[in-house]
Amino acid sequence: MNVLLPDTSVLIDLERGAILETIFRLPFNYAVPSLLYRMELKGYGGNALMDLGLRLEELDVKEVMLAQTYSLRLRAFSVPDSFALAKSRSWILLSGDRKLVRLAKEEEVAVHGVL
Repeated sequence: MNVLLPDTSVLIDLERGAILETIFRLPFNYAVPSLLYRMELKGYGGNALMDLGLRLEELDVKEVMLAQTYSLRLRAFSVPDSFALAKSRSWILLSGDRKLVRLAKEEEVAVHGVL
C-alpha cells in the first residue's frame, strides 16, 4: 500500500474542506515525521488525526542529515523533514508549496497536490 506524506498545509486544507475523514478512508497509509507532528500538528487536532490513522515516523540519522540539507535550501522547518522521508523511503509527498513541488521534481521524488 502506498504511503502518502502530507505537509501541514495539506492537512489543514482537507480539514477546512470537510473532507479529511473521507481522505483517510482511501486505500493509502498517511504518515508524517514525528517532529512535524509535535511541532505543528499535535496542538491542531493531532489526536483526531491519529484516530483517523495518521502514522508517526522517526527519521533515521541519514534522513535527519538529508532534512538539514534541504532545510538550508528551503528555509523551512517541517517541509524538509517530510521531504527527507519521501526521498529516502520512496513515498509520495503531498504538498501545495510551489518551492517544495519544484524541488521534488528536481530530485525525482513523487509529489502530488491535493486536488
